[in-house]
Amino acid sequence: MPSLLHYTVVTDPTSLPAPQPGAPSVGAVYVIVSNTHQSDVRWEYIDVEIPVGSGSSDLTDDPAVIIASADPDYTAWLEPVPDFSWDAGLGRFRARHPQGGRLTLPYDQSLVLKLEGIPVSGAAGLVRVRVLEKSGGGDDNVPMRRDHFTTTLGLVKQAAPRIPRNFRPDRNSLADVDAGGNVTLKWDGPDNLDYWIRDPEGNETVVATAAAQGSPVTQQAYMWSPIVPPKRGTTYTLVAGTRGPGQPEQGYFLTTTVHALVPEFGSGTRTPWVEGTVNQGRITFSADGAEIRNGSGGWGTVHADKADVDGVTTTWVRGRGADDGWIEFPETGLNVFHGQQKEWGVVHADKADLNGVNTKWVQGRGADDGRIEFPESGLDVFHGQGRDWGVVHADKADVNGVNTKWVQGRGVDDGRIEFPESGLDVFHGQGRDWGVVHADKADLNGVNTKWVQGRGADDGWIEFPGTGLNVFHGSGREWGNVHADKADVNGVNTKWVQGRDTGDGWIDFPKSGVRVFADGQDEWGTLKAGKADLDDLVTGEAVVRGHLAVGGGMKLSHEGEPLLLTLPDRIVFQGINDFQKWVTFADGLAVTYSKTGSVWISKAAQGLIVRGDFQVEGGNISVSKGNPPQVRTL
Repeated sequence: MPSLLHYTVVTDPTSLPAPQPGAPSVGAVYVIVSNTHQSDVRWEYIDVEIPVGSGSSDLTDDPAVIIASADPDYTAWLEPVPDFSWDAGLGRFRARHPQGGRLTLPYDQSLVLKLEGIPVSGAAGLVRVRVLEKSGGGDDNVPMRRDHFTTTLGLVKQAAPRIPRNFRPDRNSLADVDAGGNVTLKWDGPDNLDYWIRDPEGNETVVATAAAQGSPVTQQAYMWSPIVPPKRGTTYTLVAGTRGPGQPEQGYFLTTTVHALVPEFGSGTRTPWVEGTVNQGRITFSADGAEIRNGSGGWGTVHADKADVDGVTTTWVRGRGADDGWIEFPETGLNVFHGQQKEWGVVHADKADLNGVNTKWVQGRGADDGRIEFPESGLDVFHGQGRDWGVVHADKADVNGVNTKWVQGRGVDDGRIEFPESGLDVFHGQGRDWGVVHADKADLNGVNTKWVQGRGADDGWIEFPGTGLNVFHGSGREWGNVHADKADVNGVNTKWVQGRDTGDGWIDFPKSGVRVFADGQDEWGTLKAGKADLDDLVTGEAVVRGHLAVGGGMKLSHEGEPLLLTLPDRIVFQGINDFQKWVTFADGLAVTYSKTGSVWISKAAQGLIVRGDFQVEGGNISVSKGNPPQVRTL
């Protein structure tokens, strides 16, 4: 009876290559398990048995390294993915339930048993693969077999590929064309094909033609060299197939690339930079041209007999001699030096037409002529060979600024202005008496003064002590009033605050805190607020118009005597309580007096308990007397 499940074997590659000397072979075998029934098949195990050894009919000589796995294309309810692994005791790969038991292969579904990473062994030949299946069910609802079904499959190990392969340069893919070198291309393939080479331009050269039909096909080694050696990186294409008039090109295509030691390009080269092989000078192609660098990355030197350029950008230019004059081009313009040091050189010219001159000094041709120096501060005028101040004669001076120690009118008693570091001092006469500045308006960034007052002697005035600002009125030191629409300050220090009218409420600030008064008198006022968050409240009479909620407990007393104390679990009364309406106690009521008596009304006792000389408890009435008490039940 055939197996209930259907089996197909697929290999990767399609024909497993047998190993060659120096070239081991690795492949994969996939066993596809299909349920071709219209009912489920239950199975206990599926074994895949491969021949182990090194012969032509053996698949591998080391099954333990093969990677085995199961890949179902379905999900069986409450069933795991099958375990598929090598069983050394059985000598084959087994698929099974991971915890033991039976599995289901639903109808129209399939399962792939994978054997990957197989080290293929032996010579070419046919390999038989046996599949052992213990199962039941299917269309005929076959009961579970006591023994297994067996299916034999086959796969092929091929000795050598029957197609061209290994298209490659012989050892060296770099041709020294300048020394007459060339490259040799090699490949292996069957002799029943035509072989021709195609270069990058599409030119084709026939290398070998197919052997006569009917003769045995043998594997051959081929080689070929181009007539014209490659001048740069070149890719050659090997075409293997059949050629004939009117016959479409068909067959196999392999490519390999070779290079010239010194490449030659016929239509230019695009590259970001070019570097030497020995001295490693480099030309970099920037956005505005080319940059010459030395091996360290610094600017390099261009040696040429003549340079014909539209412009030169350089840091300096010099004559060929070490002591020749040289010109430097800083950001400011042009510097002329002579010799090897940075000593100023001389520019000889008949005329100079300049927009400006930067120089340390200018002097007439004579040694005693007047001289102008240009320090950082501006302009110094001297006369003679020393540094005696000279005189500038001019009808008018139109300058943006004047640096001077003082300015005075023409008369010796005129007003005088001095310019200390602090700003401006105004004096009158020959001494240092303060003078008066008369102006219609002063627009200043700041004024430093001891006080400011209105024009009249009794006007208000402002004094500026170290603490801030004092406002007075009159010629004395009586406090004045500040009138403003709004005051935005970080803090206010004051004795009291009152509304605008004398009868308004007012607040004063004693050391103890804040006091609120009414009607401009010393009568207590009312503080109205949406909420008061206080650590302590001291009051003579508290009136609560709404709901009173006390979160942390409440303690009431009168003249030092405690009356009421609220705790989280009870309320303690220590006075006479007159309950005019209902009072509800959730668990009960306990009243204890002196040391001997108590009254209990509780849920646990299910009634009233009175303890003392006269007791009522549990429906019994008793009387206790004496010490120890003698209880008599009535």
